[in-house]
Amino acid sequence: MKKKNDKQEKTTPKNPEKQENETKKAPEKPKKEPKRKAKYGTLACIRWLMTRMWQWEKWIVLAPFLIIFPAVALHACGLYLPSIILESLETSEHFGQVAQVIVALIAAQLFFTLLRRLMEIYRNTADRKCSTRFYYELMKKTADLDYYHWYDVEYMTLKDRAGDVLGRSGDGSPGDILIDLSKVIINAACFLIFGSIISMLSPWIIALLVLGSLVNLLLKKWKQDRDWQGRDERNANGRKINYLSWWLSNTPKAGKDIRLYNMTPFLDEKGHDLVDEYIRLTRKTQNTGTVVKVVNLAIAALRDGLAYLFVILGTVNGSVSASEAVLYFTAISQMSGFIDGILGYFNKLHQSHLMVSDCIEYLDESRDRLNRGPGIPLPQGRPLSIEFRNVSYKYPEGEKNVIDHVSFKIEAGEKISLVGLNGAGKTTLTHLMCGIVLPDEGEVLIDGHNIMEYNRDEMYTLFSMVAQYYSTLPTTVAENIALRDRAEIDEARLWQCMEEAGIAARVRDLPHGIDTQMGKKFEADGVEFSGGEMQKLLLARALYRAAPILILDEPTAALDPIAEDRMYRQYHEIAQNCTSIFISHRLASTRFCDRIYLLDGAKFAECGTHEELMARGGKYRELFDVQSKYYREEVDAE
Repeated sequence: MKKKNDKQEKTTPKNPEKQENETKKAPEKPKKEPKRKAKYGTLACIRWLMTRMWQWEKWIVLAPFLIIFPAVALHACGLYLPSIILESLETSEHFGQVAQVIVALIAAQLFFTLLRRLMEIYRNTADRKCSTRFYYELMKKTADLDYYHWYDVEYMTLKDRAGDVLGRSGDGSPGDILIDLSKVIINAACFLIFGSIISMLSPWIIALLVLGSLVNLLLKKWKQDRDWQGRDERNANGRKINYLSWWLSNTPKAGKDIRLYNMTPFLDEKGHDLVDEYIRLTRKTQNTGTVVKVVNLAIAALRDGLAYLFVILGTVNGSVSASEAVLYFTAISQMSGFIDGILGYFNKLHQSHLMVSDCIEYLDESRDRLNRGPGIPLPQGRPLSIEFRNVSYKYPEGEKNVIDHVSFKIEAGEKISLVGLNGAGKTTLTHLMCGIVLPDEGEVLIDGHNIMEYNRDEMYTLFSMVAQYYSTLPTTVAENIALRDRAEIDEARLWQCMEEAGIAARVRDLPHGIDTQMGKKFEADGVEFSGGEMQKLLLARALYRAAPILILDEPTAALDPIAEDRMYRQYHEIAQNCTSIFISHRLASTRFCDRIYLLDGAKFAECGTHEELMARGGKYRELFDVQSKYYREEVDAE
């Protein structure tokens, strides 16, 4: 019995709690992410690229291949020129004959050099055209994406990958894949020419050169794959650095906060962290590259040294003449370069193929869910109903639903208000109405039809919106309101909309009226509007469009009390021929609406008129009473 107890004492831990804590604290080994593979093969990428570029300009496709003949001819001249000159000096008795040979060879070499240079100029010009066109294609694709993709981190990563084809500094081009292919052909042709010369000495020399180059290729391929796998991490770091270094330090809005709140030390610390991360990522790549280069040099030295030894031994034993020795030395010294060129450019071709594959996936594979094809006819000339049926929505990477199984209907011509605390989902609800984001569950109907039944771009014309976050163009006031060319603008209607929005007087006082440039990015005499003036201008933009559905998202946030009161009083006139949705934190403004929806906890907590909700004494009444302490005098005056 005692022995049994002794055994138990040995196997039982002295401090079970401590061991349990240590077990819990033990970090789990991170799972190794699977290597990402290109979706499209090399030949598919080349075919896609050539088809696309041929449509733009045929010279872009032809230029990389026209350089092949002069490049190969130039290398051949370089191979035979020294040995022919030496042989002529050895065998010819007259200097004139030698001079003729030398002049002819140099003239041929000069001709092919000029021809190659000319082809390279045309090729580089064509390549820049290709790069510019692809930049435009990527920009156009990004501008046309369904907007909800901007919330999708995975899809934005794909966008960054596609942009990598243009290089970090914008000096890259998808056309590099054709240039790399032409260089593979050049090096392969030279390999055959030079290899036939070397094989006359010994085929084993070629085997030795190829073997050494293959080992170097495998090392380079290993490094390239490591660099490619870490590209997304480097891109993410680059975006953060660009945000800090450009946006925060160059935009006036951010600059005010930086100075007022002394944010420089905070941003400096963030910047140091990002730079440290950049250095870590760069050093990781550089360290790998250094090791690979050192090993490559060692293998190349051993490979070429053994090959030269064959020639030296042949020259010593008399089987190789002096001119032949020069020919072999020249061939061997360049042969290594051609083998490395074939394998290196083939490797670079593989790298270019990976990037072009990402381009195809981004440009040609539509992940948009809204209807881009023919849709049902749009209703014309009347307000429209909006209906949500059991709609739920959660932002990508979000933890919970912002809208959770919401069902309601806004009748055609009805004026409703959405109220609730910050983050309650009011703006998201309007984005769901417009199809800017799409529900995870349920459906949204406009005029009784699912939004998927309408053509996307046609459906967007059903909405006018004054949003919290807006965009203006570096063009004239008129074009910013009408969003069309100056010649197409109805000037009388434009002034009417500006009068209704309360911005007409301000525009009349501008140096060039409605033709005054907005912003100073393009024109030094451009005008900068205040926050309140911008909201009035955006309201004029919404009125000019005259869509059947009007969405006003905090339209009075930057207005002074007089302008805000004027807006409230004009609300019925502004929204008389449309269905309108009004979002405001000021609950006093909701009294102008037919119905009020209070969002709370991703759902509607209450619904009714202002009087009904006040009488109910619920959440709306509670929020109203809190706000009324600050504007009761204003409410009583009304």
